[in-house]
Amino acid sequence: MEEIRHNKTQERFPDSVYSGSALAAASLAAIMSAFGTAHAEDAEGKIPALNNLDIMTVIGIARDVHDVPGSVTYISPEKLALQSYTDINRILRQVPGINIQEEDGFGLRPNIGIRGSGLDRSSKVLIMEDGVLQAPAPYSAPSAYYFPFSARMNAVEITKGPSTVKYGPFTTAGAIQFFSTPIPDQAAAHVTFLTSSQNRSNVHAWAGGKFDVGQMPFDVGILLETYQDKADGFKEIEGISNADTGFSLQDYVAKLGINSKAGASTPQSLVFKFQYSDERSNQTYLGLTESDIRSRPFVQYRASQNDQINTEHYTYQLTHNIEFNDNLQMTTIAYNTEFARNWEKLDRFENSDPFFTSGANSLLSGTGSCNSLNKILVDSINCPREFEVLRGADGFTSPDDVLGIRQNNRSYYTNGVQTALNVKFYALGVDHNMVASIRYHEDQVDRFQEQDQYRIDNGVIVRTTDNAPGTQSNRLSKSEALSLYLENTFYAGPLAITGGIRFESVDSRERRWNTPDRTLTPDSIRENSYDVFLPALSVLVDVTDNFSVLAGAHRGFAPASVSSQTQRPEESIAYEAGGRFTSDLLTFEVIGFFNDYSNLVAECTNSSGGSECDIGDTDNAGAVDVYGIEVVASTDLTTALNANTGLSFPISLAYTYTDSEFKSTVASGIFGDITTGDELPYVADHQIYLSAGVNGERWGVTADLSYVAETRAVPGQGIIPTLQSIDARTIVDLAAYYEIAEGVRLRLKVENLFDEDYLASRRPYGARPGKSREIFGGISIDL
Repeated sequence: MEEIRHNKTQERFPDSVYSGSALAAASLAAIMSAFGTAHAEDAEGKIPALNNLDIMTVIGIARDVHDVPGSVTYISPEKLALQSYTDINRILRQVPGINIQEEDGFGLRPNIGIRGSGLDRSSKVLIMEDGVLQAPAPYSAPSAYYFPFSARMNAVEITKGPSTVKYGPFTTAGAIQFFSTPIPDQAAAHVTFLTSSQNRSNVHAWAGGKFDVGQMPFDVGILLETYQDKADGFKEIEGISNADTGFSLQDYVAKLGINSKAGASTPQSLVFKFQYSDERSNQTYLGLTESDIRSRPFVQYRASQNDQINTEHYTYQLTHNIEFNDNLQMTTIAYNTEFARNWEKLDRFENSDPFFTSGANSLLSGTGSCNSLNKILVDSINCPREFEVLRGADGFTSPDDVLGIRQNNRSYYTNGVQTALNVKFYALGVDHNMVASIRYHEDQVDRFQEQDQYRIDNGVIVRTTDNAPGTQSNRLSKSEALSLYLENTFYAGPLAITGGIRFESVDSRERRWNTPDRTLTPDSIRENSYDVFLPALSVLVDVTDNFSVLAGAHRGFAPASVSSQTQRPEESIAYEAGGRFTSDLLTFEVIGFFNDYSNLVAECTNSSGGSECDIGDTDNAGAVDVYGIEVVASTDLTTALNANTGLSFPISLAYTYTDSEFKSTVASGIFGDITTGDELPYVADHQIYLSAGVNGERWGVTADLSYVAETRAVPGQGIIPTLQSIDARTIVDLAAYYEIAEGVRLRLKVENLFDEDYLASRRPYGARPGKSREIFGGISIDL
């Protein structure tokens, strides 16, 4: 882990007084002058991987994770490069407190929660890249159907506890911030190419640098980057040879920067970033029966043969930095994102037509216990005819219109501007480090969906009813949000106290039409507005040079969807406390947490199996307590044993214990029936991550072990019933490299080394497997 240390107790900021008019004049003058990088990227006190966004990040303000008075993890470029993971789920296993529900085996659409927050489509976790919210419509529809491709990221910051309030609007869980590849200080290039045993190939390449433009008062920097990945998939569609269950994606980034030369009186930078990606994935929500997940876990039923998602994503971002002096700097971001996706997938099962459920023509049971995809797969023995439709066996013909395949066609737009001002000063006998930030944000989601009906005939899907676009769902949702944030950390000897407060003012509006014609007056209009203050307080005390203790609390908040104007928002009070020990031999941290939810909210989504609720609606689950312990430790055995072997032996450990309890009995349309004392679903009691490596001068080997205890798929207590159990599993990944020449490395890695079969999830519909063993080989070149 990259560390940039400073001594809080010795640092002093010069006394400075800034009037509002002087500051405004200085800001205007600076923006009108020449632009430049706010000092060089390697300037003292800055973390280069943060892309000059230091004052907009938690670790950038503290300058070191060990000086943050709360829970934060920083995964450096060096750490990311060890395994070269392309799956964000595997990257985040090394972070305590993270809850993950696997879905497709590749991490294309992650389901991530933090400290029991709920994990469906990562909707409670703030996902950011270079300071910009990445959910397609963070306020109107926070479910992350777009997720940045982690394989091209340079570093990651994971924030929990009181520091989460810095970001917002959702503060009940935490935040994950990705930092893209920075423009290098000098001309440089990189390429990694890997191919795998699953007929997969991926490449990550970039080139760029900063260049002197002669007599001009600034330098120019440029970066061009791409990540591309293609796989056939590790599943097979039953009875269809060479069926593609994989994906292909391509991601491109271009950056152009103008930065003032070294020695400028007011260093500045202006960086334009453009990003484009598209993806085609043959992924389905249809899982397996209990019998099939145990005997043939990598099969797909023929009813899913047409399932495919296509996406496009654009980012336009302009980032300006200015340093007025050593104690005053400002960062401004203007951004626009566009995301379009259409997921054509099996979504409904219709067995109610009496012609096909009675008498000699009876082909289906027609019973209520067999009227949804999930019910059929959970109880295929009592729904044999419906199950045969999903399997689509040779020679079998189903009734017309029995399968509903939906075109989940949606477009998302966001735009906004955010400015953060960092002021360091000395007053009342203590040092202060203050950040003030303001953000204006707009986003919109456009749902224009249709559902066509099909039969399955001799193993082939045949459309029997072609409905018009917009007949299944025709909605426009829009949100406007103003966010203010103020934070001050003051240092008094060994004591650091950080107080922060966030204000969110949001207006949301949704228009719905019952027909595809939007020239008509909307059939319903739903509105939701809220103004909320979100305070946070944290304390860090350096007991000795090596040992510190911390504690903090903050208010958690997540608004209800505009689709559910009658539902209460999600609210909680979160507490944490612990200690850190840091020395040349050992780094050790233990933090306990307690999240007191007064009202837990869940959103109805297709990905959560929401066949019996209105998609986008939210539901209240009442009060919930979530509590646990997080432990992190790392050392290098070479240093610990004082051995001079010419080798290094790094070891790191992350452990999480989590428990939860619903405090009341609630009939929830999304969670199901909840009884007082039930535990949250998809939250494991125990999670362990262990990484061990050995590195020589030109080679290295690293093994990562991840253990997740048995987890329940629905709320409950006591012994987990078989049909509600998510398997405990231990997965080992291995990575090795050998440097054959300077900057040229041969690479080998194996994911799921021992090829463990395991049930990873029971939603959306039926049981889903984890990815089988995949062996990669390739090369990386740095110039």
